[in-house]
Amino acid sequence: MSTGFHILTWGSEEHPPIVCLHAERGHARRFERLARMLHDRLRVVAYDLRGHGRSPWSGDQTLPAHASDLEEVMDACGITQATILGDSFGARVAVEFAATHGDRVTALILLDPQLYPLYPTLDELEARTPPAATFAGVDEAIEQVRAEAGLLHTPRALLEEEMGEHLVADEDGRFRLRYSREAAARAAEALFEHPPMLKEIVCPTLIVRAQDSAALGPAGAERAAAELRRASVAVVPGSHAVLWDALAETGALVRDFVTQRIRA
Repeated sequence: MSTGFHILTWGSEEHPPIVCLHAERGHARRFERLARMLHDRLRVVAYDLRGHGRSPWSGDQTLPAHASDLEEVMDACGITQATILGDSFGARVAVEFAATHGDRVTALILLDPQLYPLYPTLDELEARTPPAATFAGVDEAIEQVRAEAGLLHTPRALLEEEMGEHLVADEDGRFRLRYSREAAARAAEALFEHPPMLKEIVCPTLIVRAQDSAALGPAGAERAAAELRRASVAVVPGSHAVLWDALAETGALVRDFVTQRIRA
C-alpha cells in the first residue's frame, strides 16, 4: 500500500516496530537520535503528521483524523501491531489511536503529554497559535526556538540539526519552519475538544513527565496513572521538549521500557 505521508525508518524490519508521532509544529526527523538508541532491537518508524513537513497539508486535522492517518501509515509499512510513542501533541494522537484501535497497540509511550489542559479564553487559544514566525537566518531561528520552548539543557548541535531539516526559505529571502499554521491551530483546539479516553486503553503505558514543564505536572501524572490500567510514570529534567532537553534520560527510559516488553 502506498501513502502520501513522508515516512522515515531506522533498524531492521525483522525487529518489533515502534511508531513515533512528533509534537505540534514538529517533524519526523526529530526522532533520529532516539532511533539510534533503539535501532539494534526495534524497527523505528516516524512520519510527518498531516499539516507538517513533507506530508500533505490539506485535509481533516482533528484527533480522530490523525488517528486514521496513523492507521494508514502502519498499513503502508506493513505493520499490524506496534508500540506507539507520542511526543506532546503526538501523545494525544497516540492516546486517541490506542483508545480506538487497541488491537493494534502493544504498548504506549507518552512524552510530556498535555492530557488535562485548562479551558482557554478565545484570546488564550489564539495566543497558542501565533502567526508563523520568519527569521533572518539560522542563528535567529535557534535563539527564538530556544526561548519559546524554554530550553534549559539542549546542546546547540541538536537545534542546528533541527534547522537543517525544518527551516525553509521564503520568496522574500527570510526563513520559516516547515509546518502549516492551520495545522498548529487545529492541534491547539484538539487538546480542548477531545478529552483523552485513557480508561479505554489496556496496553502497558509509560508516561515521561518533564520536571520543569507545566504540560502535565505531578497532579496530572498521578491522575493519568490512576485512569490508565497499566501505567508507570517517570520524571526527566528540563523543559517540555524532552527529546531536546533530556534526550539521554528519555532515550534510556524508552529503551528500558521496550526491552522489558520484548523480553516479556
